[in-house]
Amino acid sequence: MNNLEKVDMLFVYWECEKNSRLAARAYAERYPNRQHPSYSYFHKLERNLRNTGSFSNTRVIANQQPIQVNALREDIELRVLAYVRANPRVSTRHVGFEIGISHNTVHKILKKHKFHPYRPDLTQHLSQGDDERRIMFISWLVTQLENNPFILNYILWTDKSKFTNNGVMNKQNNQYWDTQNPHWVFETNNQCIWGTNVWCGLIGGKLLGPYFYDGTLNGRRYLEFIMNELPIMLNDIPLATRNNLILQQDGAPTHNANVVKNYLNEHFENRWIGTNGILKWPPRSPDFTPLDYFLWGHLKTVVYANPTTNLIDLKQKIIAVCNQLTEGQISSATNKEFLRRTEACLNCNGEKFEQFIR
Repeated sequence: MNNLEKVDMLFVYWECEKNSRLAARAYAERYPNRQHPSYSYFHKLERNLRNTGSFSNTRVIANQQPIQVNALREDIELRVLAYVRANPRVSTRHVGFEIGISHNTVHKILKKHKFHPYRPDLTQHLSQGDDERRIMFISWLVTQLENNPFILNYILWTDKSKFTNNGVMNKQNNQYWDTQNPHWVFETNNQCIWGTNVWCGLIGGKLLGPYFYDGTLNGRRYLEFIMNELPIMLNDIPLATRNNLILQQDGAPTHNANVVKNYLNEHFENRWIGTNGILKWPPRSPDFTPLDYFLWGHLKTVVYANPTTNLIDLKQKIIAVCNQLTEGQISSATNKEFLRRTEACLNCNGEKFEQFIR
C-alpha cells in the first residue's frame, strides 16, 4: 500500500469522524479496486502519524541529513500528499514553503505518485432548464439516426466568428534557437484594432465559406445572406445532400428575427434547427457546434501564429487555412466527435461535459 492510498484512508477516516468501521466501509465503496485493510488499521494509521510524524512505527530522529531526491523520507512525502489533497489548487512553491523543502522536491513527490496539474476548462454557463433542452435535442437526434444513419451528413452546421489583428498569438509555437538571446519581439498595435467577421458552414465533409462581412449582422442583412449568398455556396454540394439538407443555427438574436424565421419556415419547412425553430436547438450549447469545438480554434491557432500586416493579409490567411482542411478532418468533427459529445452530455444528464472528455 503506497503513501497516496494511506493519505486517502486518513481523509476518509476524518470524514467519518474517526469511526473506524464506517471509514472501512466508505473507503471500500469509494476505492473498490484497492486493497481494503481491516477497520482497526485506520486508527493505527492516524496514531502512527500523530506520534511519529510518519506512517511507520519508528520516530523521526532530529537533525537528519538533508532530503535526497532518490531517498525521500516517508514523512515528508506524507506531508506533501496530505497538503495537496487538502489544497488541490495550491502551487508547488507554496507547498515547499509551508513544509520547508524546495518546490522541485515537491514536484518530484507529486510526479512519483502520478499527480498531474490539470487546467480548468472554460465552458458556457447553462441556465435553468437548459439540461432538459439538451437531452430533448439528443433524443430527437437519436430517433433520426435510427431512421437514417447518415443524417449527420445532411446537417449544415453554421456559425460566425470575429478575427482581429490583435488576436492572441500562441508563443509556444514560436521559438528562436541560438546561443545568445536575440531579444526577438513581435510588435502589436492595440491602439489601432481592425478585423473582419467570418461566417462558415460545415456539411458532408465540405466547408462553405469563408464569407467575410463588416459591421453588425442584423436580421435583414442575415436574411439577404441566406437568400442570395448561401444558395451560391451550396452549388458545390451534391444534389442529394441539398435535397435533404437541414440548416442548423444557434440562438443569436439575428437568427431569431421574424423575417428570418418566416423565410426559413417557408423555404426549409421542417428542416431547420434553431432555438425558436421547427427543430429546437438547445440554447447556450456551443459544445455541440462543430465550428465552435473544431473550426474556429483551429483557424485562429494557425492564423494568429504570426502577426498580420493588414486586412487583406488576414483574410488571405483565413482562406488559406480553410482550403487546407481535408474532408476527413471535417467529417470527423461533424460525425465521430459530435456523437462522442452527445454521449458525454447524456452521461452528465444534460449538464456541462467538456471537462470530462479532454
